[in-house]
Amino acid sequence: MSPSPTTEAPAGITGQLPPGLRIEHHRGEQVAADPAPWARAYEDVYAHAIELSDHCDPPIAERLCRHARRPGFALVAAVHDGADGTAGGAGAVAGYLYGYTLPTDTLWWEGLTPSPDPEFVREYPGRTVGVCELLVAPAWRRSHVGATLFQHFLARRTEERAAALIADGNTVVLGRYAAYGFEQAGTVEPYPGWRPHTMVVGTLDRLRRR
Repeated sequence: MSPSPTTEAPAGITGQLPPGLRIEHHRGEQVAADPAPWARAYEDVYAHAIELSDHCDPPIAERLCRHARRPGFALVAAVHDGADGTAGGAGAVAGYLYGYTLPTDTLWWEGLTPSPDPEFVREYPGRTVGVCELLVAPAWRRSHVGATLFQHFLARRTEERAAALIADGNTVVLGRYAAYGFEQAGTVEPYPGWRPHTMVVGTLDRLRRR
């Protein structure tokens, strides 16, 4: 049996979830043991575009299991506690964010345009946490769920900076990351056949002040 997720809030958290939601912290072994709830939530959020390569190739469950085995992996979720009977029953996923520490031989920066300064993309142990996914179910949008997930995630990170990729044309999410304190570093095609993505980067000191 997988260990239970932790729910305690780190110090310094100011974001508040709507009534009926709670925060859970999941480790890699927990996610790898049962990726189905997170895969379902992802497929529901992106149902309108799930056929695009960057949503289905490889399938999200496969990506989750692969990423869950990376050093520094963590997933923070907003989960419905079932107390108010809205937006699904107990355990329904309102949103989640996950990432892991980029290794020194990471390919995240490969193909980044314009060509960055070598020092900017040089990875050393503990320099960058890669934010792989941040999603919020439609019923819980515009209620600060995403920002609160970010606060809880960043509060437990020890890296110097965070990086994330936003699909081409997703101006709403790009604006949200800018509001969190990220800056654009260029564009890249993360996998062959995927849409171009905008790379955004922010120091953890700056992100935590937002």
